[in-house]
Amino acid sequence: MDRDPRSEEDQDADWIFAIDDPHSLPTDRLPGREEFDRYAQPLLARRGQGPALPDQDRPGAEPDAVTGAIPAVDGEEDGSDGTDDGTVAPLARPRVVSYARSGTTPNAEDDEIPIAGFQLPERFKDLGLFDALRDVLALICLTSALTTTFTVADNPVLDLLGRISIGVALVALVAVHALRWIPAAPPLHAIRTLRVAGMAPALAIALLVLGADLVLSLPVLFAPLPDGPPVGIGVGVSLLLLGAILGIEPRAHEGYLPQERARRVARRLLLGVGIAAAAALLLALVMIVGRLFTTGWAFSLMTFANTLISALLLAVVLASALRRERSWYVFSTAVVAGLAIAALADNTLGLQFAAPISVARGFVYLPFLLAALGLMISRSFVRSMPLSFRRTDWLVYSVRALELSALMHSAAVLWHLMGALAATSVPRPGGPVLHLADAAVCACFVVVSVFGRTALLSRPAVSARASGVVASLVLVVVGFLDVIVSSIATASGAGLVTGGVALVLGIATALMLTVPAPVRDEFGAPDITRMFADFRARDNGRVSLLDLVPDVSGATAERKIFPGR
Repeated sequence: MDRDPRSEEDQDADWIFAIDDPHSLPTDRLPGREEFDRYAQPLLARRGQGPALPDQDRPGAEPDAVTGAIPAVDGEEDGSDGTDDGTVAPLARPRVVSYARSGTTPNAEDDEIPIAGFQLPERFKDLGLFDALRDVLALICLTSALTTTFTVADNPVLDLLGRISIGVALVALVAVHALRWIPAAPPLHAIRTLRVAGMAPALAIALLVLGADLVLSLPVLFAPLPDGPPVGIGVGVSLLLLGAILGIEPRAHEGYLPQERARRVARRLLLGVGIAAAAALLLALVMIVGRLFTTGWAFSLMTFANTLISALLLAVVLASALRRERSWYVFSTAVVAGLAIAALADNTLGLQFAAPISVARGFVYLPFLLAALGLMISRSFVRSMPLSFRRTDWLVYSVRALELSALMHSAAVLWHLMGALAATSVPRPGGPVLHLADAAVCACFVVVSVFGRTALLSRPAVSARASGVVASLVLVVVGFLDVIVSSIATASGAGLVTGGVALVLGIATALMLTVPAPVRDEFGAPDITRMFADFRARDNGRVSLLDLVPDVSGATAERKIFPGR
């Protein structure tokens, strides 16, 4: 029988411990008890500069099974002199293990694992991360409502009521946190009551402004309105509504846990938002038809084009929440959250979607969109949605981004065609030629989005990922160029019809396809094929072929005992 070329003469007596890789050594001889004790004793003595092993022949000398402490054998528990070999000392804790890109997750301990080494004081241990984010977002929305456009017409009564309600809401938001965290025994019931009572005026004033615009616009629904609408809804009203909805729900650290009744109420309120938006859309269509005879067909055509895009986006968001489709819910929530963040900087950006609007001149959709966002991220609604952010989920969200891009840019093609037609009657920036060129660019966005989606769903894994990234980069580059050309030719900002949405969705899709680490196999190597197989089988009820392969990871990881001679 061939022997290992490394002879025993070149090895120490404890040779099995002297080489880094024991699997590369012959197994014809195992170390004896004396060899093991001779090797283990100095290791345990060096661990954390601890003591050597106690005498095994003396009673009570075994290490503690829970703490790992080596008991003292000379009666001195403190070991103050540090010279006795029987000093009590626990085994050193293992070093901090990094789980970066390892495909594993650390075990949860009794306390929450701090983020980036930061840990809240003991007083704030009940403060949840998402509850804190909701309050911060409510604070930002309420503050921004003071600085952005509230109403178009100079209505001092509505403006004053809005400022008063915002001040009351801000004071209530600060007061509930002061009462919760300063006293040793906070009055939780009073805190919940104060939160609801402080946010109720802001919610009521936002609804009052919407109702006033509706009532005052009905008598002049078909009038030319050369001086503007009677009220006009600015982005400040929508931000006030969003801030009130986010801030009015009690938090977990205030002793409130949404039950099934609260979840049903959240879903019914979301359905109510959808019904109110449908009624506003119907009223806008009536106004568009009536203004064909009073304002002209060009105005009605462009108003219908804007209404089409707004209604399509609102329908996607509401349908994703009401149908409780997980991937569409997560992605549409992220989209509307991005719009809300852009609306906060309306004074600087001046984007078209946040422009003031009135029932007398178009479809008022932004308040309904932000109200839906507030309900969709509320505790009562989120607790009823199964959320997941695994590696394969990012592929699903990439597909949803490409689907939304294809859908919205198809509507943008129609918008530009209507704009080109209207430009033949009323002079518009750029004229019909620029509208037709932008329509061709938006059609290119549709083709690229469909190509990327089809590749992710049907092509082999490596090719699918590469095709998705290429499609995303095309959206980014062409969208950026479209934004530059449109801003120079028409002095318009980035938006759906000018390439801004393609730019943002292209960046998001490229990041979702490249940043999350691929699924790894049992050897730790990236396995894109397995990730795409799981992704394509998760939503269609089919079983992946990889699930039919027996799992031998347990058998391969099991330590085999070599039989003794």
